Amino acid sequence: MAVKEYNNPDTKEFEEKFTDFKIAFGKRVKYYRDLKNYTQEYLAELVNIEQASLSCIERGKAYPTQITLFRLARALEVEPYQFYNVSPGVAVQDMVKEIAQAMYQDKNLADMMYKFYCAVH
Repeated sequence: MAVKEYNNPDTKEFEEKFTDFKIAFGKRVKYYRDLKNYTQEYLAELVNIEQASLSCIERGKAYPTQITLFRLARALEVEPYQFYNVSPGVAVQDMVKEIAQAMYQDKNLADMMYKFYCAVH
């Protein structure tokens, strides 16, 4: 079974899905910031980033580095995975199969998934 074309980072569909992902991620960051009643300026200071950078993350215009992701989680007193609103529309077995196939074909994706796995376990 071939990996779906949107898994190719050079396609328009991939870019659209990644944009949607960044927007959803940013909304979760803002949600947790609002729960703490933190201003962008205060959270940015806690995380050691510019307020403009945090604004870009919350609006889905930028995606944080791994260290910024963990600093955000620590400052907001959440686990990093909580920024990811996961509700798959496919069975878990099918999702695992697709991820495994994609990782087999793309070493960079495999490395990224390994780092993510290590970060949450």
